[in-house]
Amino acid sequence: MTTLLAATDDAAEVHPQSRLARLGLAAPAYLPAVMIAIGGWQHRWMDEDAFINLRIVDQIFAGHGPVFNAGERVEAATSTVWLAVLVVGRAVFGSFASMEWITLLASLFAAIAAFAVAGKATRLLHRGENGVVVPVGLILVASVAVVWDFATSGLEMGLVWLWLAASWYVLVSVARAGEINGRKRAGYAVVLGLAPLVRPDLGLMMVFFVIAWFVLVRPRRIVFDLVALLALPFAYQVFRMGYYATIVPSTALAKDAGALHVGQGWTYATNFIGPYRLWLTAILIALTVGYRSWTERNRRIAIATAAMLAAGLVHALYIIAIGGDYMHGRLLLPAFFAIALPASIALPPITAASVALGKRAFVVGGISALAAVWALVSVVFFRPPPVPRTILLSPISDWRTVSGARLEPIDSAFGLNGNEAAAAYARGVRGYFKIADKEPLPARDPNGFYITMGSIGVPAYDAGRKLWVIDIGGLAEPLAARTDPVPGRAAGHRKQIDEAWYDARFGATISTRKDDAARHALTCGPIPRLLQAVDAKLTPGRFFSNIFHSFSYTRLKIPADPVVAEQKFCPPAGSR
Repeated sequence: MTTLLAATDDAAEVHPQSRLARLGLAAPAYLPAVMIAIGGWQHRWMDEDAFINLRIVDQIFAGHGPVFNAGERVEAATSTVWLAVLVVGRAVFGSFASMEWITLLASLFAAIAAFAVAGKATRLLHRGENGVVVPVGLILVASVAVVWDFATSGLEMGLVWLWLAASWYVLVSVARAGEINGRKRAGYAVVLGLAPLVRPDLGLMMVFFVIAWFVLVRPRRIVFDLVALLALPFAYQVFRMGYYATIVPSTALAKDAGALHVGQGWTYATNFIGPYRLWLTAILIALTVGYRSWTERNRRIAIATAAMLAAGLVHALYIIAIGGDYMHGRLLLPAFFAIALPASIALPPITAASVALGKRAFVVGGISALAAVWALVSVVFFRPPPVPRTILLSPISDWRTVSGARLEPIDSAFGLNGNEAAAAYARGVRGYFKIADKEPLPARDPNGFYITMGSIGVPAYDAGRKLWVIDIGGLAEPLAARTDPVPGRAAGHRKQIDEAWYDARFGATISTRKDDAARHALTCGPIPRLLQAVDAKLTPGRFFSNIFHSFSYTRLKIPADPVVAEQKFCPPAGSR
């Protein structure tokens, strides 16, 4: 009888777990998603730059296409997929919700989905292991205050994380599977190929993921996979070259994303690492990844892990090399998230067998406990660096604090702000406004309203799509984007041309030496061809011409000083 009872007890122990027990074991993998939902909602806000996208959405719905100013094809949006999300959001919800709320909630939902998909990938990574899966890296990332900030902001960061999480899920799935075929294979490849459409700089990460894909995927179908991977980015690149006459967004040109600014970049990195003591976070992530790799010894999982870690490290180095950004932490968050994705371990259940294992249970439990304590410390004590109380902003600032952590940031400008400009337009005012003007000057087009702004987010959005907003920083202006950076300028705002260029393009009566030189330069060499490429009616012939000339228009350098530009592009007839 005793033997029979013992056998019955053993059988009970191997019965399938109840649904509640399975949920309990799965819950920790999704804890970071809950943390992001709470932290992101508590830190909800809209960044100034998010309103650039909203103005472009306005132009799309007005039938002008994905442009900032109606009649000039400049790619002022960085993320093609994010712009598409906003367009769909407005089409579905715009009849009863404001674009500010649609954008904020879309960014938050993308961030939550990113951490949820990452949790699912973590569970798949530890498939077959007993115990609770602890996503150490994700918990540590979700504990950092600036991550909560950019879980909303109205920018594409949540979408970036979602693409990274989906890519990690793809790599883990391929590593765990014997063969992948059909729609699943094509879908996985399409996900990896979305990188440059989510953000162009993610193409760096995509390189490592594609290499890992071709090493891991079975059976080998190189042509099929390349078509699935590259069809969408290739199609959009052809569109970009023909429509905008450039091979990169105007934002990349304006921010000098192809040049080296390592000193600024290092300052940017330390500004991100220091306030949250991320060096200790990095140690915990390294310990977790190292221990899991040492104990599992799975070559295919090791390849997927190496691809994600290499992608994160290279992207971080790229951001440092180009000088970072003016927003605290923002551009290093993709690399931070990517490096944290593979950092997870399985905490074995406390049984006689696990206690007998001793060493492994101790190490896993120790790492989990350290991560939990450090996450709690980060949540409670660490915040972004304070904003200096000066008239001018610091080169790197916590922009959530700067903007007042508002859903609708203040509409401010040196001259007319956006609402004032919209009201003036409604009264019938027309003309050309310099950056500090309250009253208009005569414009070349007497029916036009041209206003120069230093900030083209909220003011430009509030001004309305019918007004032509002149962007002195070049994000949405073709000449300033192609000048050389101003020495000493902060990252993200490096370029600016002399206002005489705008006097010449839009003003009617201003005449100084520089204005005359600008008017002359606008008729010489490549400048009129560039402006015709983006301003002239888009015909099939213009589209193919733009494709052909897009490389030269991207490389074009226009001196900020129109006198120098005149000398460069308009040499006297006898000197040719």
